[in-house]
Amino acid sequence: MRKKYLKLISTDSIGLLGRPEQFVYLYKNYFEDGTFNGAEAIAFRPVSKLVNLISVLKKNRIKVISLHGRTGGENLLPFIYHVMMVGVNKTLLNAKETLANFSKKDILFHTPYSQNPLVEKMILRFPPKKLLFENHRIGKAGIDDTIKQISYYRQKGINVFGLIDIYHYVYALPTEFIKTNWTAIVNELEKFFKLKDKKNQPYFNAVHFPIGTRLSDSLPIEEMSDQMLELFAEKITPYLDRLVIENQVKNLGLIYSTKSMLKKQKQRNRINIKRLVKTGIL
Repeated sequence: MRKKYLKLISTDSIGLLGRPEQFVYLYKNYFEDGTFNGAEAIAFRPVSKLVNLISVLKKNRIKVISLHGRTGGENLLPFIYHVMMVGVNKTLLNAKETLANFSKKDILFHTPYSQNPLVEKMILRFPPKKLLFENHRIGKAGIDDTIKQISYYRQKGINVFGLIDIYHYVYALPTEFIKTNWTAIVNELEKFFKLKDKKNQPYFNAVHFPIGTRLSDSLPIEEMSDQMLELFAEKITPYLDRLVIENQVKNLGLIYSTKSMLKKQKQRNRINIKRLVKTGIL
């Protein structure tokens, strides 16, 4: 019998200026049929905007389980991406705004942000129900950074686990390389999920599985075979407490989607979510 885990969908697909009703239009049927049992909300400013999103989704029987906060790590990026991520992070609630107002939710930060002393101060002052750190740097370096931060905060008494963003791990690898080496990649990921601390707690128990059209931060889902997806389901899902589908939309979609764009996205979702269910990921 397969282990049950939370199956969440991110609100990233409606963009910065998206309205909660657009998310409901895109995904309500998947909550009604049990494909998803929660949402991960991008913690866009101001607080009132996020409160409204949570409220509207709740009225539609969609529970926001976790909030995706800031990333940090801008200094690790090339200049153009550095500038872009500085801007993106300014649109997100800072640690104090997130933790002081939403500590009953699970909170996710990227690992570099958790290394900021001011952020640490807020985490210790307003510890959330559960804290998640996401790997940020490419490959094993990002995994090692995250393990180090998890260990540090666990020593401070914080309930914290790691979430592995699959694309961050394989970032910048050509699609053909990912396809050819998928078995090796999945086997490497499985090793990370097997790692445990001195109290026998796993370091990692969650995944971001990004399938959006913004290919600079998404897996090439249309190029991935059912066999690749089935292998991921077989090897990785037994270790999971939660799996979050991210679905970023390229170009204008990062900010806002028109009716036509939403219709196309809904059609694309129908195909890809059906495959994820069929192959055992969802």
